[in-house]
Amino acid sequence: MTKIKDHRIFASFIDVAHIYLKAGDGGNGASSFRREKYIPYGGPDGGHGGKGGSIWLEASANITTLAEIASHPHITAQNAWPGGGKKCDGHNGEDKTVYVPCGTVIKREGAVMADLKEHGQRFMVARGGRGGRGNTAFKTRFNTAPKISENGEPGDKFEAWLELSVLADVGLVGFPNAGKSTLLASISSARPKIADYPFTTLNPNIGIVTHKGKSFAAADIPGLIEGAHEGKGLGDMFLKHILRTRILIHLVDPRGFGDLKPEKAIRVIEKELKGYHPLLGKKTTILALNKSDLPEAEQVLEALQKKFKKKEIFLISAFTGKGVSKLLDRVIKLLPTIKADDLYQAAGEGSAAYKKPQGGFVIGRDDRGTYVVRGAKIEKLIAMTNFAQPDSWDRLRRIFKTIGLDKALKKAGALEKNLVRIADREFEWSDESLPMGKPGKFAYKYRKHEEDYGD
Repeated sequence: MTKIKDHRIFASFIDVAHIYLKAGDGGNGASSFRREKYIPYGGPDGGHGGKGGSIWLEASANITTLAEIASHPHITAQNAWPGGGKKCDGHNGEDKTVYVPCGTVIKREGAVMADLKEHGQRFMVARGGRGGRGNTAFKTRFNTAPKISENGEPGDKFEAWLELSVLADVGLVGFPNAGKSTLLASISSARPKIADYPFTTLNPNIGIVTHKGKSFAAADIPGLIEGAHEGKGLGDMFLKHILRTRILIHLVDPRGFGDLKPEKAIRVIEKELKGYHPLLGKKTTILALNKSDLPEAEQVLEALQKKFKKKEIFLISAFTGKGVSKLLDRVIKLLPTIKADDLYQAAGEGSAAYKKPQGGFVIGRDDRGTYVVRGAKIEKLIAMTNFAQPDSWDRLRRIFKTIGLDKALKKAGALEKNLVRIADREFEWSDESLPMGKPGKFAYKYRKHEEDYGD
């Protein structure tokens, strides 16, 4: 009989991902007219473009790492369809949903956009562009046959960072080989790697603990060493995963670590926690002297109780289970009294949250002397203008005058035939005033920007 080998591939633990987002563009509006026999003055019947697909991030309890999204960082949503004649509107683009682990923080330009903590929680990270209006939207009693339609609005396009901070109620900390993984394995169904050499744990492990009808999540991280918050060892990479915890259990080896005695070892870990984040130094911490079966354990316990009178100290054996029940009794009693810290504010809730650009515009000059106009709304206006339609040109010119761009450019020192760039379009500016009701020539003459056709 042929034996089939069991090949298993385990995804590595990845807690940071750099992603590139592109939501769907809106569909272009149509410019058409009703033309049917025996129906005079049919009028405009151009339909509107559809809405572009948006990108959603959804928290899922079935995912524990950002490995999948990190290996496929380019995320795009579907573009919408354009409008058509006979007032036919274009179809909307389909939204794109990407699943991430619970505890994923979304950041853009270093500021928090959202914090997805609960299973099923969704956040629209990139919005699809709205559809351009067809010429039916521009019909008035003064202009019954408008030859104007809009291009679709471009969908959001930007880079973002995802950071995973695991959600656990209790964090296990200590030097390497203090017994953190052994304790987690004994109180939960988690099966972290356990061995008698330092740095056995290379990734954070999380397990669900049930004790006397109460449940909570516990997580252990790779062992800390002196200087961890400055980048030494492995622990500094994963300290953020205990930032959300409500209680820390600090496991101590009666033999200390290396040439550090237990008392000094406790001080070192406390210093490293405070050095990484002030919040870690303020968390409720329980000292657990592990390996109670060692001869020196009782003596070390007495010494620690004298040195750390304000700390709760439990003598346990993670291997045999001795004293573990009393430790868990204390944990389930403390947990309801401690509120979890709200580290990451959702978008729009405070100064740390990412805020979308506001309206208005600013005028500057580049090294070629070209006037450069920047502003979210005016750049969107340029993107949605159909430059193939003369009437759209006239409308754009009127909008420029209405929003005060003409006056602002004149005040900034613009002269006849100076170049003005807005987004990817370049214009020649003129200070001519056109008589009311007469088409005349446009104050802004469109020219292709150099980047459109190269040098």
